[in-house]
Amino acid sequence: MTTRTLGGLLAPAITTFDSATGELAREPFVRNIKAHLDAGLDGILVAGSSGEAALLDSAERRTITEWAREDVQPHQWLLVGTGSESTRETIARCRDAKAAGADAVLVVAPHYFLKRMSEAALLAHYRAVADASPLPVLLYNMPAYAHLVLSPELVHTMAQHDNVMGMKDSAGNLPVLEQYLTAQSDSFTVLTGNGSTAAAAIHHGARGAILAIALYAGLLVRAMMDAALDGRDAEAAQLQMPLVPLAADIAGAFGPAGIKAAMDMVGLDGGAPRSPLLSLDAAERAKVEGVLRAAGLLPLS
Repeated sequence: MTTRTLGGLLAPAITTFDSATGELAREPFVRNIKAHLDAGLDGILVAGSSGEAALLDSAERRTITEWAREDVQPHQWLLVGTGSESTRETIARCRDAKAAGADAVLVVAPHYFLKRMSEAALLAHYRAVADASPLPVLLYNMPAYAHLVLSPELVHTMAQHDNVMGMKDSAGNLPVLEQYLTAQSDSFTVLTGNGSTAAAAIHHGARGAILAIALYAGLLVRAMMDAALDGRDAEAAQLQMPLVPLAADIAGAFGPAGIKAAMDMVGLDGGAPRSPLLSLDAAERAKVEGVLRAAGLLPLS
């Protein structure tokens, strides 16, 4: 298990597709990774929610991990989303992530059979994954997509596992986050995944963040995180304010399609999402453009 300290600012990279064939597109993917790291990020997550993980097959997950590894340096973090509806498949993906060069895996809870995802079922799943994974595991609390909330009790239990190094909490529910933070230790780190409340999460004790807004507003997010991690709370709160609409009205409102549109607008490589997701329509694109302009990321018209 790695002894490096997990923290800082990471970005959940998008997955780029060829517009003609729908297959993975390497060149724009690599350009984006280089740009994110040049903006001062401490690492990259591939095959996360923003990366349309649910629409990728296992071979594609391995491929983008290998591509990212070429540019993510040894002192930076390369995380891979490996969550699946099947415990068996999740473990297989963890092994694939190891073979492709990842540093750790992020595991969203299975949720298709939501009514049967009891505390006991989730604990059994996460224990089995942590026992078998050749890489350290991070729990992933993502109610917007998984439609369930990891209980603080489950988090506290799994935080004691030797191969569970932390969690990403994307809910933005600060009272629940505070309960997760009481599980934090030298071996278990809590990261926030909510761009609207990141400064507050760091103030409460989170050690870092994995933020979709860093994909299209990297320098703004880096400045906010630096202030927050340095304990400059008033400055961090001020820098957080323009990030709220960037998070809520782009990534939060439109998901990967909105993130990709925003990246195209700021000069990065977004492109179209994979079917069944649709690209933004004209009205939605105009809304994203307006949010970016208000934040100073596009010239005023």
